[in-house]
This record gives sequence, structure tokens and C-alpha cells, in this order.
Amino acid sequence: MLKFFQFSETISGTTFFLRQLFTILLSVPAIIVFISLVSTYMIGEGIIDVNNPDSFDQSSIEKIQENPDQFLSDLWSYMTTGWLLSLFIASLPAIWFGLATSYKRISALFYENRNNLFAAYFGFDLINNAISLGILESLSFLDTFFSIISLLIFFFLVFKSSEIEKDDHEG
Repeated sequence: MLKFFQFSETISGTTFFLRQLFTILLSVPAIIVFISLVSTYMIGEGIIDVNNPDSFDQSSIEKIQENPDQFLSDLWSYMTTGWLLSLFIASLPAIWFGLATSYKRISALFYENRNNLFAAYFGFDLINNAISLGILESLSFLDTFFSIISLLIFFFLVFKSSEIEKDDHEG
């Protein structure tokens, strides 16, 4: 089991694709923690009545619909260090597994230059995510371009044949 999380060995394109799907499954604990955070916030604000779970406070729902940015801002201010730490710990296996998967596939395709290419791939992915999430708002005009390039890189990693035979991959 440990070999799946190590940054060594190589994998085929098919294994890369399947491992990317498994990364989604590893994200389930983080999704559960996030849903718990939102639910706790909504119960605390009175949007959801615990005694009558079938009813929502319609005025609160309308307020959220009118100004979703305010709701997200309030939710962000509700987050404590405990919530952030819980989200981080719940996300860590998925992040680590995803990075190890990408490293293994890049190693299979570009063994001699794998560390530099993985660093470039990681940097590109980090910038792409920061643009997509609105962290780098000044580069938001590049969002579509970066998303298309990211998709092309993914397809390249899946479909490009490596010099290693399919049965000789160890990762």
C-alpha cells in the first residue's frame, strides 16, 4: 500500500487515469468535512432548524440568493483553525496520492528529466488552480487558456506511450 504514495517507480497511462479517478474517492473525507462545516454554520445562523429539518428559513435563503458573496464571506469568517486543520488533514491523502501519481507518470515518459518536468507541471497546476479559484484575479483572463492547456497535458499523460513496456511498470 505504501508504494502507491511514494514518489518512485513508473505507471502506464491507463493506471494514471484509474489513479486519477481514485483520487476523487480519496477526496470524499474532505467533502464530508466541508459539508459538516456548511451545515454547522447554517444551523448556527438559524437557516436550518434542527427541531424541524424539513423547513428552511425562506428569508435567509433569499438573502443568500441575493448576495452569495456575503454568505461566502460570512462562512469564511466562521471557519476556525480547527476547521481548516480538519479540511487539510482530510484532503492530504488525496493531494499526496495525486502528486505521486503525476510524478510516476512523468517518470515513465521522461525518466532523465523527471524532476524538472514534475516541478514545472506542479508549478503550472498551482498557477492554474490559483487562477481558477480567483486567488490570482489579475490573471483571470488566462483561465480558459490555462484550463485548455491543463486538459491537453492530462490527455498527453494518459495517451502517450512510454518506452517502458506496460507490464514492466512498478508503481
